[in-house]
Amino acid sequence: GGLAVPLSQPYFLRLLANTPELLVAEVGDAGVGVLVQAQTQSRRVTLSQSQAFPRDASYNGTSAGLWIPLKVSALRASFFIRSEENITALVSVVPYREQDPVPGACNTEFDMENDPNVHLGFTAHETVVEFAPANLGAARDLSPPACDVGQGTHSRWRLTYDLYQYFLSEVDVSEAGLFDGLARMSSVQNVEQYGRKIASLTSFDKTRLLVSPFASIGVIYAVVVRDPLHHAASLYVPMSTYSCGLAPPGPCRGQGPVSSRVFFTVLGLYGLFVCFAGHRFPVAGLFFLGFLMFCLLSFVLVGRFSGASYDLCLVYAAVTGGLGGALFALCGWRFRAPLLLTALAGLVPGFLLAAVIMFTPLVNEKVLRSDVLFWMCVTAVSIVLPAVLLAYPRALGILSCALVGSYTAVLMVGSYLPTSLPYILLSVIRRAVSPLFSQAIILAPFQSTDGALLALWAVLAVGGAASQHFLTRDEPPFPRGPHPSRGESQGPPACDERSALLGGAEGRRESCR
Repeated sequence: GGLAVPLSQPYFLRLLANTPELLVAEVGDAGVGVLVQAQTQSRRVTLSQSQAFPRDASYNGTSAGLWIPLKVSALRASFFIRSEENITALVSVVPYREQDPVPGACNTEFDMENDPNVHLGFTAHETVVEFAPANLGAARDLSPPACDVGQGTHSRWRLTYDLYQYFLSEVDVSEAGLFDGLARMSSVQNVEQYGRKIASLTSFDKTRLLVSPFASIGVIYAVVVRDPLHHAASLYVPMSTYSCGLAPPGPCRGQGPVSSRVFFTVLGLYGLFVCFAGHRFPVAGLFFLGFLMFCLLSFVLVGRFSGASYDLCLVYAAVTGGLGGALFALCGWRFRAPLLLTALAGLVPGFLLAAVIMFTPLVNEKVLRSDVLFWMCVTAVSIVLPAVLLAYPRALGILSCALVGSYTAVLMVGSYLPTSLPYILLSVIRRAVSPLFSQAIILAPFQSTDGALLALWAVLAVGGAASQHFLTRDEPPFPRGPHPSRGESQGPPACDERSALLGGAEGRRESCR
């Protein structure tokens, strides 16, 4: 008995709540074992060879996998599947040959003896990808090689591992979109064709990697284990995540916390004003850039050393940023030190430029895993822009307002749409807040939404710079403040009855002009 499922073909199965189903696959002599997998979008399923679903022989998750070795006389493989809710699962049964490595057969960390699953864990700033080491294949009814005996070329230590990722569409969090992506990551050939390799490991490396998450953007992780001696490869059970909650009204539906949307909406609207008129109203521009500088510093310090929640960090950052921005604006209005303030404010677009560079694959180079070298590079790039343009304060002021103001507008849009552009800045903040993030792999998706927002950023920056140049074309680089700076001429004194009489009438008139 049992429901027959095809071999090597994805099969959609409708599961009823708390109703175990027996599934049977006709394998014949197709292989020495089969890898069974069942995947859903957000609801958990359990796979087991026993109807009792024992803990050490079952796996429960949104992507569940089971390795079933076959005996010499076996013509079919059977297994049980169940769920606590009414769901649709994507089930597949893949046969493996004797030469193929067995995924997860040298497991020492997880519950099952053979665990072919990719395990995902989450911290506040990283996605943790883990999997159990594989073993060499063996013929039916023969014992596989021991996992920890010898490290030569005839042991499992010759195996290598490649981690791939595949991003789903940013605008599609539907079940159909996920199943389409899983179909593209269902075999070694498909993974190599559609996936992007983000890491390679030997058997001597830890099978644990950190990856930068992108909330609301679905991603599938797949691990391919390779045997260089037999030129064979096997696929672990792919695992998907959105790094957010899918059930309404989860973050995937609303695109982030309400506090973030309110904060970035206000910041983006003010940034648009600064982008197009910041240099025309220098006090407003200085407040904006000072706000961002102090806001970033306070968010990093509070997040790193206090352990406060995200919302509380955002409140502290907003208050501190407001005070810092007010200080910049007051200094610019009262003391009129344009060069000093412009140079300090120029660090903000310089920091943004550094963040853009550190958002490229360059950041995954081994040398930049060092925090010392990373922050030296960020600091060096941050001071390049104000240092080069300090001799042209008007250009520096216009460029700072246009570049940073337009990016805050992109952040505002990004708080409502799934896109990776806000992570340009967030990745550097994560690096400062989390000690572990230096080991995280940062490879962002670039899809249609990202392209549109990147074009919007460029258009706003160019348009904002042109607008500021037009508005201030007949004005000095910086408008005069209400109070003269030290050493500035106060103008000739007014003449009265106590004015000096020496020097004659001409001299007296000249001195009183």
